[in-house]
Amino acid sequence: MFKKLLVGVLATGIALTGGISAASASTESASVDNTNNYAPIKALNEEFYDYIYKFPYEYVTERGIYRTYKFYSESGKFANYFESDGIKWYFKGVALEFVNGGAYGHYEGVRSN
Repeated sequence: MFKKLLVGVLATGIALTGGISAASASTESASVDNTNNYAPIKALNEEFYDYIYKFPYEYVTERGIYRTYKFYSESGKFANYFESDGIKWYFKGVALEFVNGGAYGHYEGVRSN
């Protein structure tokens, strides 16, 4: 009796999984291409930190500029232009305003020669 039950359970399990070949761990298949035909992913932006004005920024390689959205001002007012670490920064707009009057500014910069 137990033998018939065990055989029945195994047969049901194989039938539900689609057969023995579907449940195998074989990676050989004519329809699956396991080769890497793609170029490796390249980092697009480099991360930096300005320790003088205390803000993070990144270098955007496709545009050749430096950019930040995290220049904090307690008053919510920003300079149109400033220089730091050999980069000329230009104000582009307010990125985020806070209820206490502070704000994050969006700046873009280029390295001066």
